[in-house]
Amino acid sequence: MKSLLKNIIGPAGRKKLRAVQASARATVYGLGNDVECPICGSTYSQFLPFNRPNALCHSCKSLERHRLVYLYLKNKADFFEGDKKVLHFAPEKCLHDVIRKYPKIDYQTADLMTTYIDAIGVMPDHIMSVTDIKFSDNTFDVVICNHVFELVPDDLQGMREIFRVLKPNGYAIIQGAVNNSLPKTIETKDLSAEERKRIAGAHQHVRRYGLDYKNRLASAGFRVEVSQYVKELNWKKFGLMPDEDVYVCWK
Repeated sequence: MKSLLKNIIGPAGRKKLRAVQASARATVYGLGNDVECPICGSTYSQFLPFNRPNALCHSCKSLERHRLVYLYLKNKADFFEGDKKVLHFAPEKCLHDVIRKYPKIDYQTADLMTTYIDAIGVMPDHIMSVTDIKFSDNTFDVVICNHVFELVPDDLQGMREIFRVLKPNGYAIIQGAVNNSLPKTIETKDLSAEERKRIAGAHQHVRRYGLDYKNRLASAGFRVEVSQYVKELNWKKFGLMPDEDVYVCWK
């Protein structure tokens, strides 16, 4: 019966139905103000579930990692001040829409994938792989690359490419799905889809990073600062993961 209904409704109908369901949940969750999205300012009794409870902002579709990166860039870096050239890989719509509002930021986006979900991602300005960045050396003041390298077979080459296109004294925010209880990264590309999902969190992930993630970034030439900025924040109010670090990689 369920399969029959899916066939009758069709993909477009299912998309509309999911949107109605999400709006209904958001209406209920929006009755309170226990949590606040720092990116769009929306308040809820709690964030919507997204493979876990209290994760997704219904308004701008930000997740915990996006809200943390935004707060770091806003409060701990000079990101939104002055002229700068920025490259953003796999641009998340919630961050993209805010950064685009700053005319002094020369903001370029890039991704190898051209398929995306409208509400979450945006079509990139440049179609390219992070392992082969089509820009000259020393081009960008800042590079943003969130949760990309767990999908990239040769992550070290991608890290070297980001280092190459950064200007001297520039920095990159390179977040990954790091398991802080795992001493060493586990490669999963040769495992079954089920095993990859169990170990790395998703069937398309080729590794699960451990505490050696900092060393992998440093091997590309970066001076890596592991910021525990989340501990300075009201992580419950902003819907953050209390143990998520920010990896700030300096050239």
